Order: sequence, then C-alpha cells, then structure tokens
Amino acid sequence: MSVRSRRLAVAGVIATTAIAVPAAGLASGSGSPSGKPAPLQASAASAKNSEAQSQTVPAVVRAFATRLGVSTSAAGPALKQIAALSSKNGGVDPASPAFAAIAHDLGVSPARLAAAWDAVKQSVPGR
Repeated sequence: MSVRSRRLAVAGVIATTAIAVPAAGLASGSGSPSGKPAPLQASAASAKNSEAQSQTVPAVVRAFATRLGVSTSAAGPALKQIAALSSKNGGVDPASPAFAAIAHDLGVSPARLAAAWDAVKQSVPGR
C-alpha cells in the first residue's frame, strides 16, 4: 500500500470517527448537543492539509522523513545535504563529521540516517 493510499485511508478513518463519536453521544441521550462539530472541521482541515502536503512534497522526501521520524521540512534539506556529500565524495561515509552533523541536526544517530539514506537510494528508479 502506497503512502498516499495509507494517508487517504487514515483520513477516511478520522473522518468516520469524527462523525460517529458525536452521533453516538446524541444517541446516548445526553440532552443537549455538546458542540463537538468543531473537531470534525479541524479533522477535515487537517486531512486537507495532509493531502495538500503529500501533493507538494516529493515522495522521496516523505519516505525519508517517515523512515527517520522527522518532519518533511527537516528531511528535505538533510536529503539535499547528503546528496551533495555523496556526489562530492563519490559516496556517503557515515563516519564523516559532515554526515554526523546532519544526523545530529535531525536528532537521529548516524547509523539510522545511513540506513534511511540507503533505503531511499534503493527506492529511487535508475539507481
């Protein structure tokens, strides 16, 4: 299942839950409505933002961010820095100070960053 499909499935579950929870509260006879439609709107806005982001952020950056557990706004520049290191040195040395600095900036270990980089490299067509 692709990342986009998973995100759409999660957005569907969130929307369904947001609709079912207030309906269940009304069905339980709580008296007056609790004013819960705001979370539904917030969930819908969040789902729209997530969908918009998935269309503007390259899949490689999203995959890299997911593997590292960081935001796409942090993963994008890091991915560019690693790519620059790779092209400059003919490869990436996870023991290099530059690579360690990138990992530190992301809040991950150099080993985890290297594993994410290798996985992303293998997923890119033509590599």
